Amino acid sequence: MAIGDITYTDALGGRVTFTQTEDSTVRMVGQFNEGFDDLSQDAKVLLYIGELPPPDYLDLSINPPGTSAFEHDFTDVTITDFTDVPIRIIAENAVVAVCDPTISAF
Repeated sequence: MAIGDITYTDALGGRVTFTQTEDSTVRMVGQFNEGFDDLSQDAKVLLYIGELPPPDYLDLSINPPGTSAFEHDFTDVTITDFTDVPIRIIAENAVVAVCDPTISAF
């Protein structure tokens, strides 16, 4: 693990990228471009990354068919906490998508 290490997961026509920015801080940035057509723009969106709890203050707003760009800093973690882990996207108490980079599409 080194500062500047990156991992990412493609999901809903977009990408979520994780970058080690300090020894124990990882910055998440991303945007989804599809999958939110039938949801209210006021719906709260939660992202579960692996076993980590969802960020409390994630400024992720729905702009059908996708979302606005979002960013969040996780502390007391390293890039290994985000490598090859599933991401669950939940809105209005329903699962929008589960993206698991460890499962092959073949």
